[in-house]
Amino acid sequence: MAARIRPGSLALMPKTIATTPSWYWPDTVPRVFGVPPVPVAALAVDGPARRRPQDAALSGDDGADLTASELAARVAATASAVRDVVSPEGAVAVAAGPGAAGVVAVLGALASGRRVALAAADDDRARAVLEAARPDFGLCDAEGADLLSAAGVAVLEVGDEPPTALDETPAAGAGSLRDERVCLSGSSGPVWHSQRSLLAGALVVPSFFEPEPGSAWLVLQSPCSWDGLAVVVGALAAGCPVVAAVAGDGAVEATERYQPGWITASLEDAGRTWSGGGGRRRRSQGVPGRWLVATVDGPFDPDERRSVGAAAGGGALTLFGMGEIGPVIAAHPSWFLDEPAGIPVPNMHVLPADPDTGEPIDVMWELLDHAMVSAWSPALALSGFPPGPGAPAGRRFATGVLAASDPNGMLYLVDP
Repeated sequence: MAARIRPGSLALMPKTIATTPSWYWPDTVPRVFGVPPVPVAALAVDGPARRRPQDAALSGDDGADLTASELAARVAATASAVRDVVSPEGAVAVAAGPGAAGVVAVLGALASGRRVALAAADDDRARAVLEAARPDFGLCDAEGADLLSAAGVAVLEVGDEPPTALDETPAAGAGSLRDERVCLSGSSGPVWHSQRSLLAGALVVPSFFEPEPGSAWLVLQSPCSWDGLAVVVGALAAGCPVVAAVAGDGAVEATERYQPGWITASLEDAGRTWSGGGGRRRRSQGVPGRWLVATVDGPFDPDERRSVGAAAGGGALTLFGMGEIGPVIAAHPSWFLDEPAGIPVPNMHVLPADPDTGEPIDVMWELLDHAMVSAWSPALALSGFPPGPGAPAGRRFATGVLAASDPNGMLYLVDP
């Protein structure tokens, strides 16, 4: 299905200075930012532990709370345990569902300096990630144990008692930050990221949504998924304590207990969490400025987004992205509509592409009836793309998702 120019648009639409939306951009959000040359755990865990050691950092729906220094100690203990049994050339897997235990395991694996395979327990593609990375050992929570067992990966036991003193994770060498070190699920199979590309995607979250430091962020995705990992790392780096919970009753209870200013969940999980029997909605007590960020991977129901956000006690935004490149398009609190996905996030260069080939089209979005979303950012994975329209074309990623633009630069995800 080739992209089509809208009838009469060449005569009616004014010329813009670039083919990347949007005409609108929030005044306080940077269009571009530099990615610090540091490992993920150094920015998200060690830095906050030094600056604000007693601040809340991580909580679970079981009510267990960790300060920044306690989280850093647990991450360091996990990293040390991994380094003790996995060689520098080896790999460690993390298989986990949503929850605080998975967050500690993922951050510890990333801090270990070993190659890491991230397998979300609720992802049908997780087994392919384990097969691609061939890990020597694995870390898991209760949800991920069966996944490691089925793949024949031995589980590494980490002691429950963390060291009392902060054992800061050693910084990886500068060269390794750009190496292929982390394997996770992409839209068509496993892809390999570097620490730098993962950090680039994660820092988009606080840069774009602008949460207040100290505002709790409830995360209902597995930290082994691209979106769960990006939100966890981005929130911690911004000084926002993370509340990691499973969708459903536990998430509703965590919302009431911690009163988060931000909630991230897939639109489907958010609907299940704040839906009751007979079509009735559970409703959570709202707090001023609360936002539900619903992650989507294609066209979505705007009425569902709006009603779920209201039931969660706030407004609703969308975040579209993929494991290959992280966040791509999102709705900003200062300017959004229910129907469009939003505008391109910082550091993201979005162009229209031919749906049949994935090659960029040298025509403004506003002039097209629809086109495939072609994207580039520092968060683009290094390798693992299968051949075809979803592969990078000149290091741009053709997402396979179609979009259309309105005259203001808002992008709508559309069906073929």
